[in-house]
Amino acid sequence: MRASVPIRTERNLVLVPVSVAGSAPFTVILDTGMPTPGILLYASERVEALGLDFADAPSITGAGGTDTEFRTRVARGQIDVGGLTIEEVPVITLVAPPGFPKHHEGIIGSELFERFGVRIDVEKGRLELLDSAGIAPTEDSYVVPLHFRGGGPFLHARVTVAEGAPLPAELAIDLGASHALWLNSTSEPRFGSPPQSIATRLGQGLSGHVEGRVGRVRRLEIGDIALEDLVTVFPKADHQPPGGFDFRDGFVGAETLTRFRITFDYSGKRMLLEPGPRVRDPFEHDMTGLILEPSGPDRRVVVAVLSGSPAAEAGVLPGDALVAVDGKSIGALGPDGLMRAFRNEGADLRLTLERGVETLEKRVRLRRLV
Repeated sequence: MRASVPIRTERNLVLVPVSVAGSAPFTVILDTGMPTPGILLYASERVEALGLDFADAPSITGAGGTDTEFRTRVARGQIDVGGLTIEEVPVITLVAPPGFPKHHEGIIGSELFERFGVRIDVEKGRLELLDSAGIAPTEDSYVVPLHFRGGGPFLHARVTVAEGAPLPAELAIDLGASHALWLNSTSEPRFGSPPQSIATRLGQGLSGHVEGRVGRVRRLEIGDIALEDLVTVFPKADHQPPGGFDFRDGFVGAETLTRFRITFDYSGKRMLLEPGPRVRDPFEHDMTGLILEPSGPDRRVVVAVLSGSPAAEAGVLPGDALVAVDGKSIGALGPDGLMRAFRNEGADLRLTLERGVETLEKRVRLRRLV
């Protein structure tokens, strides 16, 4: 083992501390969906204080429906991951749009995956950087062959959307997306959303909101692994290639991947999956019907309320600000605590809201919407 690094997860995403040019660690997402070398950092005073000689670089786009391009700058510098130093790494910086999630300061991907075997154990909170030659499957692990397109890893799977036979699918592996499964319908119309799905906002990308539908697929098979009743997102057609990247039939995301102890071995074109204690936990989605956006560490603004949902029935309105759940502040709950609170079928929650100068309390009883 070359290095061992403490990690944490937030909304299924793996967050890693990485020092740049001798700095205190930046908290960055570990993302197989970043196929370019280097580390990406969002512009900040901390980045400017690194003292690196940045120069203009090509613009990029990301997920979302606006196709907005973001001007980047790049320099070369040293990074440190778990005491392991890597020299002459491209350090890319850009100004993130307003409203972009603040829980991380950047992204790192192929810079690590191309150099090392990478083992991720979210239950133990550890990331290990390994020599690929020393990676051997355990008796509990499944070996999944990988192939690569545009520098990104893909696997072959079988997906059963509803009744009928499973369909072959070529899926990207996107550790930087919090969803369990994302399916595109452009190449295979049968991967369209099932009748019980709901239209909603699927997430926030660099280039804007990602819109589509959320539903369930009956089964996902990856080799000998079979997962049932997955909450799956079905993006609108123009949101299916985030940042222009070809995801083929879709991708397997972090909510599925982090249920396993994962070892990525790019040089051996394989991924090793060892089932973790959460592997058979049910897949769930938000049960309130609230679409929220951060507005500071202790507030979430309601930007939309799904028709017919528990929140709509309770009288929550767009523009309200959620400040507490069952008397516990949004800041104290944190993103994961709020997510868990909203995915507990049958729970009776007390929401504390601000509407203009008024403070309101609304009761919602949670139920599955998908």
